[in-house]
Amino acid sequence: MYCMHVQGLVCVGCGEVYTADEIRYSCKKCHSSVDVLYNYNEVKNKLSWDLLRERNFSHLRYKELLPVLDPDFIVRMGEGGTPLLKSTSLGEKLGIDLYFKMESLNPTGSFKDRGTSVELGKALEHGAEEIVTATTGNMGSSIAAYCARASVEARIYVPHGVASPKLKHMREHGAEVIEVSDDYNDAEERAWEDKEEDDMYLMGDYPYRGEGEKTVGHEIGDQAEVDKVVAPIGNGTLIHGVWKGFCELRTTGLLKKCPEMVGVQSKGCNSVVGALNKGREKPDVIDQPDTVADAISCGEPLDGDQAIMALRESEGTGITVSDKDILEAKQVLAKREGIYAEEAGAVALAGILKNRENFRQGEKVVCIVTGHGLKT
Repeated sequence: MYCMHVQGLVCVGCGEVYTADEIRYSCKKCHSSVDVLYNYNEVKNKLSWDLLRERNFSHLRYKELLPVLDPDFIVRMGEGGTPLLKSTSLGEKLGIDLYFKMESLNPTGSFKDRGTSVELGKALEHGAEEIVTATTGNMGSSIAAYCARASVEARIYVPHGVASPKLKHMREHGAEVIEVSDDYNDAEERAWEDKEEDDMYLMGDYPYRGEGEKTVGHEIGDQAEVDKVVAPIGNGTLIHGVWKGFCELRTTGLLKKCPEMVGVQSKGCNSVVGALNKGREKPDVIDQPDTVADAISCGEPLDGDQAIMALRESEGTGITVSDKDILEAKQVLAKREGIYAEEAGAVALAGILKNRENFRQGEKVVCIVTGHGLKT
C-alpha cells in the first residue's frame, strides 16, 4: 500500500480539514483551494536517498509521498524521471550555472502527465467511469491519453483558440472535445455543470493533480542541490506543487535547504505576479487574458493563492514578461540549446533573460521547460 499516512484534505485559506476519502475540490466554507495533508513523522525515519535511488527514476520513486492508496489504480505511461540538462551556452553568457528540467519529454509532451497519472488513479479509487475536465490544451491531451489507457470515457471542454495539434491529440485518443466560445473560465464552468448534472468525476488543477506535479520538486532535489527554480505560472498548481515537493524533502530530512522559487507570467495574464507585487494574498482576476502562451492563459487561477504562498514562503520573486520576450526565449532555446519548447515552455527562460539582475553570479538555477514545441 502507498501512503497510509494521508490524514485528509486541508483548506489553505481557513484551515478546515476534510476526511481523506471525501471528494473535495475546494473548501465548502471559504471556497479556497484544498491541499493533501500528511503525517510526515510516519515516514521521516523510513526514507533515505540510498533507499529511494534503488528504485527506478520516475515519479513513483517517491511513492510514500503520494496519496493513492492502492498502487493497482495508478495509470502509468513512463511519466517522470525527466533529465536535468546543463546549459551549453546560455548559462555561461548569463554568469549562472543553468540547467533545464525537461518536462517536455513526458509521454504526451508536458509536465501534466505526472498529475494525470496520480489524479486519475485517485478517480479510479473512487470508482469513476467518466471524466470531465476543462483545459487550455496540455492537460486535455494528457487526460485523453491516460483515460484511453485506463478505458475511461473523457469529456473535455476547451476555450476558443486552443492550438490545433492539441485538439487533434485529444480527439485521436477518443475523447469528446467540446469547444466553448469564450475563455478558460467558461470552459471550467461547463465542466463543473457536467460534474453536478451528470455525476461525472471532475479532473483538473485540484489537489491530487498537484500531488503528482510536486514530484518535479522531488526529482530536482534528487538530481542536484540548486539555489533557484524558475517556473511558469498558469493555474499555479505546478509552482505550488514543486515547492511542496522541496518542503517534503526537507521535512523528511532528505534536503537541508529548499531553493528559492521564481514564478513567471505573461503580461497579458499576470494574475499571480501582479497580486504578489501588490502585497495581496489572493490572485487578481484577469477578465480577458491575452497572451501567446495559451497554455498558461488562466485569468482566474484555481491555485493562485497557493502560488503566491509558495513564492512568499521560499523568499522568491515573481517576474512578468511580454509576448515578445516569450517568443524570443523560445527561439533562443531552440537555437542556442537545441531545446524546442512551446511558448509556455519558454516562459521560465524568458523570465531569466529579462531579469538577469535577480540571479547571482555562479548560482545554480533550474529552468523548467514545461511543454514541447511540437504541441503548437
